Amino acid sequence: MSRLTRWMSTLGAVALLSGACSSGTSSSPGTGGSPSRGTGGSQATGGSQATGGSQASGGAPAAGGSLGAGGSPSTGTGGLNAAGGQAGAAAGGASGGGAGTNHTGSGGNSGQGGSGGTAGAGAGGTSGGAVSSAGCGKTRTLQNGTITIQSNGARTYILRVPDNYDNSHPYRMILAYHWSGANASDVASSNYFRHWTMANNSTIFVAPEGLDQGWSNTNGNDVAFTDAILAQVEGDLCVDKTRVFATGFSFGGGMCIALACARPNVFRAVAFFSGAELSGCDGGTMPIAYYASQASQDHGSLPANSPITGEAFEAKFAAVNGCTPEDAPIPATGSNQPHICTKYQGCSAGHPTEYCGFDGPHGWDPKDPGQSMGWDPEEAWKFITQF
Repeated sequence: MSRLTRWMSTLGAVALLSGACSSGTSSSPGTGGSPSRGTGGSQATGGSQATGGSQASGGAPAAGGSLGAGGSPSTGTGGLNAAGGQAGAAAGGASGGGAGTNHTGSGGNSGQGGSGGTAGAGAGGTSGGAVSSAGCGKTRTLQNGTITIQSNGARTYILRVPDNYDNSHPYRMILAYHWSGANASDVASSNYFRHWTMANNSTIFVAPEGLDQGWSNTNGNDVAFTDAILAQVEGDLCVDKTRVFATGFSFGGGMCIALACARPNVFRAVAFFSGAELSGCDGGTMPIAYYASQASQDHGSLPANSPITGEAFEAKFAAVNGCTPEDAPIPATGSNQPHICTKYQGCSAGHPTEYCGFDGPHGWDPKDPGQSMGWDPEEAWKFITQF
């Protein structure tokens, strides 16, 4: 029986888990010419490494960023992720076109005025370039440590910025959500699930603080809290809005599921450990890159720490992402087998989906038999850094 089939059969179990978790068209080429040449040539003014450099202001997707003007996931000026689209470009960007879904902007492949150019960067450019947040070029006011913000009352988060922070460089940003009974300090103490060390000063990290040591997300308040954090950090620091990610463990994984459902046009991917649907799912119909892991000792257990909804949502997002259905295995408890990662095939462009199962207890840093180092944070990091 495929995971998708099991998902359909287990949705009734979701309600049992809402409080449980005890541990730690592309549009046609636009104004400016055909796909190969517009006014300004295939590598228009600015060249393949146009004004602003290969990751210059605007980058690609184009000006407007991943949450730019209009940019709903399917319609409106700006396409998938705003003016310029997720994989498209604005003025001069590759795969250009008029307003529409995905790959939008004025100017064909290297369209009119093409300040980006096909291989380039400046305003426009090809997919893969950064989209600078409003904080780029500003003198920062947010400093490392605990920060208080208003979101349905006073809330806090812990911020850690690269030691060599450069306000002209758009950084990847990761929001890391703690498990039940823990807090933001526990995440910071874990070096953000060991990702701080792996990042080597390439990434801004945020550890939000849940209410009552969890993420019940009542009336969407934790999603709203996340929105407030993003607005504040992106407005003060230089963030690449095309590379914002969420990670977490257990209840924090549940919060990642909530964000995958509610904010797929904000987060480039979620990559979490042993999570279940504990924070709700408002949406869940739009694709998003998705990594999850699951412990064998969680497998099928109800009600505490059950991955039933974790497995269901893995199958759900594999389907939403257009992947070929898989029966992603989890090694049996006590089998002494190494972890198994299933990378789904046939997924829609930009939405890889991966599910890793392991023999062991509920946790975020499991070790394979005979190994002294954990593997899960590394797998999640590889998943995140492919973008």
